[in-house]
Amino acid sequence: MHPKRFYKGLYGTNSIEFAKGLINVHPFGEIGKQYQGQVKLHAHNNFLQIFLIQSGTTEFYYGTEKTVLQGPTFIVAPKNIEHGFIHQTDVTGWILNLADNVLEHMLQREADVIFGMDEIHIVKVTPAQPAITAVFETMQKCVEEYNSQMPGRLLMLQHLVGQMLVQLYRIALGRKTAFFDSSNSSKVYFRRFQQLIRAEESYKKHVEDYARDLSISTGHLSRICRDIAGKSPKDILIDHFITKAQLALSDVESSVSDISYTLGFDDPAYFARIFKKKTGQTPIEFRKKIGVNNS
Repeated sequence: MHPKRFYKGLYGTNSIEFAKGLINVHPFGEIGKQYQGQVKLHAHNNFLQIFLIQSGTTEFYYGTEKTVLQGPTFIVAPKNIEHGFIHQTDVTGWILNLADNVLEHMLQREADVIFGMDEIHIVKVTPAQPAITAVFETMQKCVEEYNSQMPGRLLMLQHLVGQMLVQLYRIALGRKTAFFDSSNSSKVYFRRFQQLIRAEESYKKHVEDYARDLSISTGHLSRICRDIAGKSPKDILIDHFITKAQLALSDVESSVSDISYTLGFDDPAYFARIFKKKTGQTPIEFRKKIGVNNS
């Protein structure tokens, strides 16, 4: 099982410069050329990325999923979520990198908007969907403004980023139910709880520790999770690590016991019981299903 690879900058780097502390724009495809067309699974813990694919074909993979994409398409990849690419042709486009702490400050009165940016979104751009075409155009305006040296550039970038995020959120609303009944502060706490979980490598960290990191009580965290997700904090933790386990079980070089210990489960038998409770299969049965020899 490979350790989660984090970069504080773009892939392969640990620094990044944001205009007005908010946005950085980089050509899409340029990084892949430095690595023979492959950008391995990795994550960033300090910014959200939007991949604006204008032309070409690439395979995008994240978690246990992978999909082949052709431009024009855009992808929203939140911080702490592993993702990667295998470019199948020359690709062109842009990567819009948005600093997470500034986004939260911008949208503190509109928590629904930033809350909607906390999962992977893959959107094909077609003329038949005007809202999607409109946000794609706003993304391109962000790129043009970033690359310009026009007066008022930073103020315009802040405006365009805000417009783009609202457009993305409204598109996401059409795809799923929004969390209208929860307060803004609850959504912000829940979002931060999810981010802490994604950044954590071990199941050993207790719910009480997460609550302490959030500077709220365990009971308050429990109420927030049940209000927003309909689950206890413990169940949300287990779901996350079982998903990580499913990905790790596809690695033929790791035994079930090794995977359980690496994820922070002290007892492989307990790990197997939890895994079966959540998936309906034992780890060995899951491996058989995906065609991996047991070890």
